[in-house]
Amino acid sequence: MGFLGVTVFAPLRVARQGLSGGETISPAQLGRTLCTEVAEQVPYWVAVLTPAERPLLAEQSTTFEQTSVTFPLQYSAHRHRVLLLAALGSAICTWQRNNRRGSSAGVLVDLDLEGTRAVHPVRLPAVHTDVPAHCTNLVDDVSRKLDSVPNGGRDYALTRNYPALASRAGAQIIVRDHASAEPNREYAIDVRITVTDAGTTAARVRWAGELQGVDELIRLWSVAVHHLTTVAAAATGSSAA
Repeated sequence: MGFLGVTVFAPLRVARQGLSGGETISPAQLGRTLCTEVAEQVPYWVAVLTPAERPLLAEQSTTFEQTSVTFPLQYSAHRHRVLLLAALGSAICTWQRNNRRGSSAGVLVDLDLEGTRAVHPVRLPAVHTDVPAHCTNLVDDVSRKLDSVPNGGRDYALTRNYPALASRAGAQIIVRDHASAEPNREYAIDVRITVTDAGTTAARVRWAGELQGVDELIRLWSVAVHHLTTVAAAATGSSAA
């Protein structure tokens, strides 16, 4: 019963297709369709979760710290939302590299976005924005990754029941973008992105007290946002010319 809220999306999509064509779709057909759609997603999610992330902490923390950072971006713009995620992935990548924990496979984070309200992982590219040539296509790459998520990630909770995924470790960092989100102690780092009264973007970052160097991670995120914004502005200027 715990998955009931998740399972309705795929069958409803099929049901609407059937009703629009004047067909009758039985509960059995809906069930078979759901199982097929979910099973077809398993290889995608296996690829996202591979390789497993090195643990940030030896055990779950009981104490947490938090801070906030503001970015001069309008979060309501889709491009800016993707840019923030791209910059965060780059910052985590650089932060892990500086702490000898880096991986060329990218950065695994869970997303809990208001548009879908379905928590699912995404692997952000391991690109360092301090090299301008690396920034050119980064935001587009992240946008394509988000667009390629099957059914907006709504079925991910179901796919975790399959043996190929059940034993795999998930993300240790979560990013949310809705005001109702509450911090989750299962994550070492919890980022909630909101819009300020001035229309700019603010992020509340909460992390496990035992985790060192998060202030540096937040600084790297701000730097990466600046680099990507500068590259985007230059590209827009070139196009206009």
